[in-house]
Order: sequence, then C-alpha cells, then structure tokens
Amino acid sequence: MSVNSLGNFGVPGQNGQRGPMFQPILSHRFRVTFYNFGNPGDTAPYDITRAVKSVARPTATFSENTLYSYNSIIYIQARPEWEPIDISFYEDIDNTVMRRIQQQRSKQFNFFDQTSSRAGENYKFEMDIDVLAGGAGAGQSAQDPNVLQKYCLSGCHITGETLSELSYSETGETELGLTLRFDNCIIFDQDGNQMGTFDHSPEIDGKLGHQVTGIGGAT
Repeated sequence: MSVNSLGNFGVPGQNGQRGPMFQPILSHRFRVTFYNFGNPGDTAPYDITRAVKSVARPTATFSENTLYSYNSIIYIQARPEWEPIDISFYEDIDNTVMRRIQQQRSKQFNFFDQTSSRAGENYKFEMDIDVLAGGAGAGQSAQDPNVLQKYCLSGCHITGETLSELSYSETGETELGLTLRFDNCIIFDQDGNQMGTFDHSPEIDGKLGHQVTGIGGAT
C-alpha cells in the first residue's frame, strides 16, 4: 500500500498549515535583451543576448534620515537609490560583442574625437532581464508563459568596463564585463502583472498618519 507523506514536508505555520516547499526559481534560466544599446533604435539584437554569461538582478537601497528624540533615535526613510549591476559576456572571435559595447561607450563619450553626448536621453538605453521557466521560446510580452519574472530597467548607461586577463598559463575563454547604472526598474510576475503596486493615494488624500514610529504588528 502506498502511503503519501509528502504533505508532511515543510515547516508548520501558525494556523496549522503544513506543506512542501514551492518549486524554486533556477538561476541559470534567464535572458537579457537590450534596446537602443550602441546603435540608436536597435531592438533586442540577438547576437549580444546569446553572449551573456551572468547578470546581477536589480536591488534598491533606501537612504535614511536620523531623528533625535528625548531618549531615543528614530529613523525614517529618504530617497531610494538603485544599486549598480554587473553583467558579463563571452567574447566572440568576430568581435560582435566588443563592437557593440564600444559603440555604446562611444555614444556616451567619443575618445577619438573627444566629444560627449548633449543629453542623457541620447546615450541611455533600456534593458530587460527575463527569468525563464525552461521553455523553448519567449517573446517580448511580460505575459509570455515562459517568462516567470521580468525586470524592466530604464535609463541605463555604462559606468565601468572590465576585460579578462590574457595569460599563457591559462586556456579559458576571454570575457567582457560591464558595470551599469540605471534610473528605474519595474518588475512583472509570471502573468504579466506589475509587482509592487501599493497605492499611497488613500493616505495622501485622507491625510492619514502623523507620527514617525510604527504601531507594530506582534502581540
């Protein structure tokens, strides 16, 4: 007789729940696409997408203000800031990746002519990081069933570049690395719905809240 004990896997919850873990997302199933990178108007060139080796996902940091009260110190958040991300590419023998990167870099600053762009909108690009489910195809839509998460980065530009070392004692492939800054990132789920949509309108319109400390949720 078969006995199903799989429902007993996992840590118990406070209200009697118990069950196995959810399927984790696998870190090697992803895709990076670029828009307006290097050549103006260039949309998702596949040659640079397939050369990606690794990429960091976007994270934000909230700066804080310190309030000094009677016997204590209280912290309130100030402006958020998106942290730079690193992305690495395999370097191909046709210089496809190197050529595109140098084109984008010269769009930001031309080292030969010693000229720079007139405005940020002229050199900044967009980038999508798609976390994939493992299927054979994935379109541009956030509602594509093979896309589990979509990170849409806007206002991107290169702030740093690294080239792997050449050495007679090593036989590995060469790589190109970039550090990127971006102005904003919007994240979508597997159904194409934007995540992080808390509406502040009720508290603003209703003039709700007047203290700096939280009320707490533990009992």
